[in-house]
Amino acid sequence: MEWTVPVNEVLREEITKVNYTLIPPGFQGDVRSIRVMQDSLSKLIDVLGEQSASAQALNKIITTADKLRNSPAHTLYLLKDANANSGKGELIGMLKVGRKHLFLFDERDKVCEVEPLCVLDFYVVPDRQRHGLGKMLFDHMLKDMECSPLEMAIDGPSAKMESFLAKNYGVERLVRQNNNFAVAPQFFSNAVDVSKSGRSTPVVQPAVGRFAAHKPPSAIATVIHGGGNGYKGKNNDPAAASPPGSPVAEMAPPAAEVEAEAEAEEPPPLELATRPSPERPCTLQVEAAAAPAPLATPTAAGASAPMSPAGSTISRRDSQLTDRGFFDVKFYHNKLW
Repeated sequence: MEWTVPVNEVLREEITKVNYTLIPPGFQGDVRSIRVMQDSLSKLIDVLGEQSASAQALNKIITTADKLRNSPAHTLYLLKDANANSGKGELIGMLKVGRKHLFLFDERDKVCEVEPLCVLDFYVVPDRQRHGLGKMLFDHMLKDMECSPLEMAIDGPSAKMESFLAKNYGVERLVRQNNNFAVAPQFFSNAVDVSKSGRSTPVVQPAVGRFAAHKPPSAIATVIHGGGNGYKGKNNDPAAASPPGSPVAEMAPPAAEVEAEAEAEEPPPLELATRPSPERPCTLQVEAAAAPAPLATPTAAGASAPMSPAGSTISRRDSQLTDRGFFDVKFYHNKLW
């Protein structure tokens, strides 16, 4: 496997522990050298992670530099061969671990909520396998994390991983879970259930000072909670909101007196008016249809028909007149042609 990046210049130790910063321990340099080192290390991690996913026949790559940057709880151990590749070094293995919040079931189907250290990815290049390098890398991780294989959870263990644990650590079989993790049967004997670890719910302290003052009824609260007397809750009772023996509790009147005063000051409900409202004056009175008035004919004395206020001699029906004898605007108009 040929590397275009000099491994020995990036990784100084045989087994290097890397976290989300992608800066190996003990590395020193300016900003430019740190960025160059991070870019080189990212290429090494991406290539080895792709080979690991291909060897395990996974649908996606689990270990990349970007994923490690976004996972502060994960730790990556890199194993190199300093004498390979003409003295430039070669990366030959990696092991990624991290803590996960899991719900695991034992063999009696008893659930246990735990946060164990999990093996997330473990890979050694094929031509370096069966040389004890994988066990050396795994032992280094156990010593650094101060953990035992019986206390760890394995993410999607393969057949090679099961035989590796059985051969080197005496884990004969694994109890597989529905979440794709697997643990040793002895795991549940020493597991600490985080749901029973004594975490207590914070106690809500009663309101004191100006927060315990009496609050007047709110119109919005009345609309939301219903009722005509306003919302009467614990927040409106200063004695209930204050601890016993406090000055606010001694000065505040009893809740019964406050409610009685509120009911006494409540205005009487409005009553709908029963008196009929006066009718609006109407300028048009609808009458029964009367016989059409005969056309006016000139008299012998030459007198003409009475003229309307508009100066028209055309006779109009009485229904077009108001009660005062004027033409209704609705019917009064002059022809435009």
